[in-house]
Amino acid sequence: MAQAKNPMPTVTFDGKVYSLRSRKTVVPDLAAMSRFEALTWLIRNAYDRGYGRPAPLAGFGGAITVN
Repeated sequence: MAQAKNPMPTVTFDGKVYSLRSRKTVVPDLAAMSRFEALTWLIRNAYDRGYGRPAPLAGFGGAITVN
């Protein structure tokens, strides 16, 4: 798998690394915010590293049979 030429910028909060959704996002001082405000900002502007979409048929392995 080829790596992106310019990966998205990252931000660290509570020891976890998050990728920003946009390169134009200005990162505030998360340590100066309350925990709730910081997590709300992260939900709106970043996503967890290693995030992937789940498979649409995950969990149906026992329901589908091929004869």
